[in-house]
Amino acid sequence: MLPSGLHIRFMRISKSHLAGRSLLFFSDPHIRFAGIRGFFPFIRQNGGTEWLTAAFRELFEAIPTPDCIAFGGDLVGDAAWLRRAIDFLRTFPSGPHKFAVCGNWELRRCWITQEHWRGIFAEAGFQLLTDTPEDACGIRFFGLDDAKEGNGLTKDPAVPLSEDVCILSHNPDAAAAVLSTDKLKNAPLVLCGHTHGGQFRLPGAGAVLTSSRFGKRFEYGAYRHSSTGAVMYVTSGIGATWFNARICCPPEVLFVNFC
Repeated sequence: MLPSGLHIRFMRISKSHLAGRSLLFFSDPHIRFAGIRGFFPFIRQNGGTEWLTAAFRELFEAIPTPDCIAFGGDLVGDAAWLRRAIDFLRTFPSGPHKFAVCGNWELRRCWITQEHWRGIFAEAGFQLLTDTPEDACGIRFFGLDDAKEGNGLTKDPAVPLSEDVCILSHNPDAAAAVLSTDKLKNAPLVLCGHTHGGQFRLPGAGAVLTSSRFGKRFEYGAYRHSSTGAVMYVTSGIGATWFNARICCPPEVLFVNFC
């Protein structure tokens, strides 16, 4: 845990031809006016971007600069913070390839089109992926439209089976449908957010409530597909929604090392 209270989860994935490369994944900051209180351990996360900027400054001092940075959606809780949110993202290192997908909080704002969001993320140095692939560092990133507010996967994706594919999906609910498609069923890595790990967790019981049609099945952590071996990681994310508190569920980012 960093002094700010931000946790770093480390994951190692065996891919010899990608050895030495790394990927940072973060999701769900929900930047808003109200502060977020955390319990067990206790932290005080200020509203707006002050805490985020300080926490990510600590983060990039603590880890090697990743080759790729991926964002899992739900950037702002209050739209008035959008300009400050862009400024926060622009503080990230300039070297890595940066990708983003929309979350349900982006798409629920019907007055902001996906094309507008594309420009917003581009201003911050991120490429928005919506049911589209993009190659970087030997990895083919495939970003899904949001399962809750978006259109989902509407066509057979143009992703060669031979590629190493990392699927970026805001919502783990999309995982079952996506991993059953012919072109993506062998994707070795799926990165998701949305559930906040439940936001309120009880020792030994896990999430009290999750915003998922699968209930607690994909609430938080790493899951391995029984037949393909694909690994899906559902991060607890950073911010909060509806209730401005996190209990036994500290904010986190995921740092993936290929070896």
